[in-house]
Amino acid sequence: MSEVIESGHLHPITAVRRAWVQISVLGWFVWDHRDVFDEIAEKFGSWGLAASATVLLAVLLVTVFVSWRRTAFTLTADHLDYRYGLFWQVERRIQLDRICTVDIEHPLFGRPLGVRAVTFSTASGPTKLAYLGPRAADRLHDAVVAQTGAPSAKKKGAEGVVAHVTAADLALSILLDAEVVLGLVVGGAVSFVPFVLSGHALSLGLALPWLRSAWRATGKRFPQQHGWIVREVEAGYRTEFGLFNKQQYTWQRDRISSITVHQPFLWRSRDWVRVTGGIVGHEDLLLVPVATRAQAEKMLVRIYGPDVLELLDNPVRVSRRARWCTLWWRGCAFSYTDGFAAGWRGLFLKQTVTVSPVSRILGVRLTQGPWQRFHGVGHVTLELPGGTDVEAVNRSVEEAVGIAAAMRRSCVQTARAGTPISRPAT
Repeated sequence: MSEVIESGHLHPITAVRRAWVQISVLGWFVWDHRDVFDEIAEKFGSWGLAASATVLLAVLLVTVFVSWRRTAFTLTADHLDYRYGLFWQVERRIQLDRICTVDIEHPLFGRPLGVRAVTFSTASGPTKLAYLGPRAADRLHDAVVAQTGAPSAKKKGAEGVVAHVTAADLALSILLDAEVVLGLVVGGAVSFVPFVLSGHALSLGLALPWLRSAWRATGKRFPQQHGWIVREVEAGYRTEFGLFNKQQYTWQRDRISSITVHQPFLWRSRDWVRVTGGIVGHEDLLLVPVATRAQAEKMLVRIYGPDVLELLDNPVRVSRRARWCTLWWRGCAFSYTDGFAAGWRGLFLKQTVTVSPVSRILGVRLTQGPWQRFHGVGHVTLELPGGTDVEAVNRSVEEAVGIAAAMRRSCVQTARAGTPISRPAT
């Protein structure tokens, strides 16, 4: 049996938060049987009513206490066990080598109580331990990060700020997002057409979905991404963000299967980009919401090494025959070396480039539809963990076959040689 490293119960407020069902049932019972309590008050007086209330309160407190005692965690060198449930006991076991990231959240309503939520992300989805005290959360976070093969992300003296997003830049970047602006304009025009044509106030109800989408695309993003800071630590990188719900997560270099750099149309004058990463358990994990291209390239060099810049400086565009298969054929490109592969997409609203080490490729797929066969082009897809793939779009058949063969050979060679997943700069 593995030695126990950390164990304990969650914060008592957790049981109170989860006891809303018992509190609701108790409240309904009291209200539905209020005539019984009136009879008790008439027959036994105020002492009898107080005794009845004490019994009900004792039952509720015992239920909450037992629920709290049955909610616990145990961390060993191999796995993390999480047990909860009052009548139906549930136990979830997470293998430590399957944990991709460890996130800490400071909920808005939990800050006065000093509680935090710790989330463990795996390929099957996240598991949240809510809530823990600040010391217990930090100890569990550091212990899990240490057991997964990296030093503690909390260690002082090793931190350096990689990226810091100011509130002004974040607000302006949201307003200048071409996809957001176009979606709001088109959606608003369509939503308010019935009101303009009919003049009935009830027709404004059709605009409610648009208002919800507008809030999610603009107003909701600002408090979520406010104060975004990326720090380099010994465990990899730690991201801190949030205006109301303070959150942070630590991601390790060797967990990053791909990095995608997005540049919306209206950001090009300021040379701004958004950086996301493909990590198992996080599909398109946001690494930086807005940064300059120089900062993004510096982050790529820190994660993958200086050789990645040579790849980004030499995109190979598609041939003219691809213009019959896509309107944005001028924005499609692909490039690869012995260690990396990169694919470019987009021309007008948003341009993206996805970079991945060859060692992270799980499979190579060559597809060719009827229209593509007629024009002699095909797609090559490099399948990666984390939900983001690198694509060579509408390449000529000869080139597509050559890319697929080269990527398969590179996969076999790196697997035999045991090439590291990432190549951080020294």
